Amino acid sequence: MWAPPIPQGRPPMRVNLFQSIARLSETRTQQSVPPAASGPAQTQAPQQPSVPDVVARYLTDSFEAAGASEVIKQTKDSNCGAAVATLLSRTAGKDSASAAQKMDTLESRFTDGGGTTPEELAKMLAHEGLEVKKGTSNFDMPSVNEALARGQQVVVQLDTNRLATGVDSKIAGDSHWVVVDGMDDKGNYQVKDTNTGTKYSVSGQQIADSVGSAWELHQGGGMLVVGDPQSAMDEGTLVEKSSLHTSVLGNTDGGGSRARGSFGRESS
Repeated sequence: MWAPPIPQGRPPMRVNLFQSIARLSETRTQQSVPPAASGPAQTQAPQQPSVPDVVARYLTDSFEAAGASEVIKQTKDSNCGAAVATLLSRTAGKDSASAAQKMDTLESRFTDGGGTTPEELAKMLAHEGLEVKKGTSNFDMPSVNEALARGQQVVVQLDTNRLATGVDSKIAGDSHWVVVDGMDDKGNYQVKDTNTGTKYSVSGQQIADSVGSAWELHQGGGMLVVGDPQSAMDEGTLVEKSSLHTSVLGNTDGGGSRARGSFGRESS
């Protein structure tokens, strides 16, 4: 099949499948249906791929990578918690070698290598001098907006398949940690995802639904508001204060594989 030549000096355009799926799910009800063709022969519209096909394409797609200083990419199938703590750390190096070393240190010190529970993530953050200021079992948008206005970040534990497709397929993806640290000009939340080392925008409702699916499919999920402590505190004090906010999220390990080709929960 003929394809137009690519102009010299410009790389071919890449399609971010995640954003395409997310936008499709948000705008589907607004799309008009074209009139049926007249005559005996009518062309049948192509069928949309099944949810598993869509998820498989998302999980194997290579997104347009963000800058190395913006989003850290996790180095193992289940160390997204350590990657998030490294990303938010005020002192950790963000180059690939320094970040990988920090992730290994945090993972080996605070987890058994099978993922990161909310309590373990709070301990990682305390080790990096950060305080968990609030925890909720849902994606509480008013609290998120207040936190962002104060310059804080929100770490969310959710189901990857629901986040990727926006579809309530009942097919479990991974329990996964992502960072929300801003909003775009359309009111969507900016997500930093160590799963792929990318950043993208998603509606608040889709994130909230993904947290709901995490509870249904993984028995845990929610969000943690993270920021600098108001006054100097040692690590033990930060752990004690932060632990007051983690139990509402449950005790499920958040992992998040970088390149999964199967469905269902990641074993831990």
